[in-house]
Amino acid sequence: MSTHKIEKCAQLLSQKSTDDEKFAGLLLLPRIVDPQDAQSWSLLFDAMDIRFIERLLRTGIKQANASSTEEASDHTMLSIAVSIIDVLASHDHIATSPRIVERIPSLSAVAALKIDNVSSEAMSALSRLLVYDDAVKVILETPSLLTDIINTIKDSQSQSTVQFIDYALNRCSQFISSESKYLLGWISVVSCAAAAFDHENSKVKFDLIGVLANALEPVTASTAIDIEETGPLMQLVKHTSSGCISILKQKTEANQYTDQALVLCSHLVRLWPRAIFLGLASNHDSNDTVNQKEAELVLRLACIEGQSAIDAMMIIDSSQSANEFIERGWKLPICAEITASWLSWVTRWLDDQPPDSLEVDESALYKIMSEIQRLATSSITLLVDWKERMPDEQEMLDSGSVLVISIVHFLSLWLSTDPKLHQAAMPILPMCTKWISNKEHGAIVAEYLRPCISFALETCGISEAQYADDLKTHQLHHDRSQAQEFASPWVGTIDFDDLARA
Repeated sequence: MSTHKIEKCAQLLSQKSTDDEKFAGLLLLPRIVDPQDAQSWSLLFDAMDIRFIERLLRTGIKQANASSTEEASDHTMLSIAVSIIDVLASHDHIATSPRIVERIPSLSAVAALKIDNVSSEAMSALSRLLVYDDAVKVILETPSLLTDIINTIKDSQSQSTVQFIDYALNRCSQFISSESKYLLGWISVVSCAAAAFDHENSKVKFDLIGVLANALEPVTASTAIDIEETGPLMQLVKHTSSGCISILKQKTEANQYTDQALVLCSHLVRLWPRAIFLGLASNHDSNDTVNQKEAELVLRLACIEGQSAIDAMMIIDSSQSANEFIERGWKLPICAEITASWLSWVTRWLDDQPPDSLEVDESALYKIMSEIQRLATSSITLLVDWKERMPDEQEMLDSGSVLVISIVHFLSLWLSTDPKLHQAAMPILPMCTKWISNKEHGAIVAEYLRPCISFALETCGISEAQYADDLKTHQLHHDRSQAQEFASPWVGTIDFDDLARA
């Protein structure tokens, strides 16, 4: 591109030019400047009157809102202004400029208009800007900029809108991990998406189920606590849970989405277990929890689907590849994490209840624990069968780390509920001994086994501090004569000592 043409165009776009000249300059830009020519666009951006583009956007928005039908309004001004901003936003050094970031409210308004091509291009420009934190801050400071777009999905099932919401919410979730002062804005935008998900329109549910899962996936447990302490969370939790339950209850068209519903449920129970499970464990109704039937259904389905995954793995012939064996169990980690979240929460909750508490719903707890008992027993059988197929324990862990670690997490919490269960789990102890020394995954395995080890020591009347001292001096076999009647058989075995030392 010749310098002369660039300079001429820059003159047309400058503040000194008339509106007609500026408009002519905008029309020329796509014809004479390559969208990838960062140097030329930078020069033109510095020269142009960005407020003129803002006026085009606002005028176009007013015209679109005033017209009764899309055909009755000419969207030329909007189209030109949005396309120019979309190109400008594609260049890093321009996208972070306050002069562009300040256009976000108008771009969001255009995106919410549901005008073919124009609205999708506005969302494209917003996506480019949301790569940078300054744009995310603008959205979270004024949540309506995003919620207005989310609300359009109930009437307009545009895939470009779904894709934009997916990206925007995920970026917001990544951002709040280091910027806690924006948590209220995050609650607003994700709650809006959850309300849309809990809509009677099945197409909307199916579109948003993955969006919400991607929004919750980056949120850590510590951030979840901050979120719960910051603002009203229950609308988000209840709408998400209700939407998942409605999918899980369907038996026809929703079959392909039930797995996604379980994934979304696993994020809910990982982040806010009290809100999900208190209604199941307690006799008292509460407005700040999911109702008992919904929580019970999630846990039962997790056990059923987990058992189904184990069965699918066990029936594979031993001559078939290890990859196929592991792939058959792809759903098991999801189910194991749901049940692990339940066990972790309910154990702490029961410890906080007085001995004569009338709040505990023992009947509901027994029913759920019997389901979990079956899944745990099957999980131990699966690991033993897997070991027979693949004698090298480290190869088991390296080839199926997600599967192995999730099972260990679940089983450790299950074994922490009753020492009488430990005898049945003796076959997996040598595996744990090897896994805990794995260079890549050993630390997380050790972290997940810690509750079970601590519980086993406690049942034998041995303090962790005393056990640690004994390990240092290699006095590894303890007198359990003073222990509880049902002390853990793990303590005192050479396998357990090796495990603890590692």
